[in-house]
Amino acid sequence: MTTKNPHDRPVVARVESFALEHALPDGGYGTAKGLVSSRVCTLVKITTSDGVEGWGECYGVPELLTPYLSYYGRALLGVPVDAKENFVQQVVAHSYHLSTGGLHIAALSGLDIALWDAQARGFGVSIGDLLGGVVRTTVPAYASIGYVTRDGDLDEFRGQIQGAADEGFTAAKIKIGTGLRADRQRSEITLDVLGPDGELMVDYNANATADVVLRSLRALADLEPGWAEEPLPPYQRDGWDRVREAGIPIAAGESLYTRFGFRDPIADGRMDIVQPDVTKCGGFTEAKLITQMAYTWNRRVSPHCWGTGVAEAACLQLLSTLPDSPYGDGTGTPQYLEFDRGYNPLREAVLTKPIRLENGLVAVPAGPGLGITLAEGAIRKLAIAQLSVDIH
Repeated sequence: MTTKNPHDRPVVARVESFALEHALPDGGYGTAKGLVSSRVCTLVKITTSDGVEGWGECYGVPELLTPYLSYYGRALLGVPVDAKENFVQQVVAHSYHLSTGGLHIAALSGLDIALWDAQARGFGVSIGDLLGGVVRTTVPAYASIGYVTRDGDLDEFRGQIQGAADEGFTAAKIKIGTGLRADRQRSEITLDVLGPDGELMVDYNANATADVVLRSLRALADLEPGWAEEPLPPYQRDGWDRVREAGIPIAAGESLYTRFGFRDPIADGRMDIVQPDVTKCGGFTEAKLITQMAYTWNRRVSPHCWGTGVAEAACLQLLSTLPDSPYGDGTGTPQYLEFDRGYNPLREAVLTKPIRLENGLVAVPAGPGLGITLAEGAIRKLAIAQLSVDIH
């Protein structure tokens, strides 16, 4: 895969990746689908021919991402930094045997984010400026919390929600799908802690069948969840209409990749809230197109975000550009940032200034590119050498 450089534009001169891992105590935490024993991340850095640096993040397991990053990193050398969409589409087209979804697209996502970061830094503007213009400089956030733990202790669960409330969160998304009684208990505890004005969202992580989800949602209907996330697996085409019978908005998309993976679910009306993840769906290049497709079918957008401060900054840059449509001025639902509050030292360690919540809002980083400064010394110190690459 090559791209000509007819106008002597800056090109990619070096590609590096850094795999990081931190073991979690007490067997870890996760979803009804399963627990994770450690938090991992794979960061990507590109350096251009004129010395500008750009950073990105890939979602997924470093051991599996590294070979893709090595392959695509070599292909990216010499490619003009602004030829992002052509490179992304070349990868998708040449990898059609692998389908348009999977870790090869997650690897591509990190590279794409880094390309946007480098180009924006070269111009001295934010990625939001390049994506079409900044609409908002702060974003309301909900706490992504209420994770499933090994013993499922409800007092521990309440402590998670209380911790988010103490930080100032008034909206929270919790993990359910462990059983009808537990789903109700966890939801009631969340609203009890958040108070009468609290906002509840629930996430099944596709850990049930349509009939079970429908029973669960009907039992939660009086609590009026803002949405039910991933009620069914992405590969299941039927069943989505059935879960809609509960009258609760459906959110999905974190398990989908590229515009091609989102096209039919959006057009078929499987989801009310579309949730692309910039670090896995194909980077900014695909995420922007996915959000435009969502608005074409008059759907809401609330990106998925579960990574380090780099992923958070990328999500905030995307959110900064989303139009207020389909609502008029001063109406409608907020453009939420998903703000993971699970224990993850890597999330803050990779930035010199971590992203924080203040008065219920998160400021979009205002500097050039992603708007953040990477703690590169710490990243290099923490990186797992055998799972990192350096191509130049």
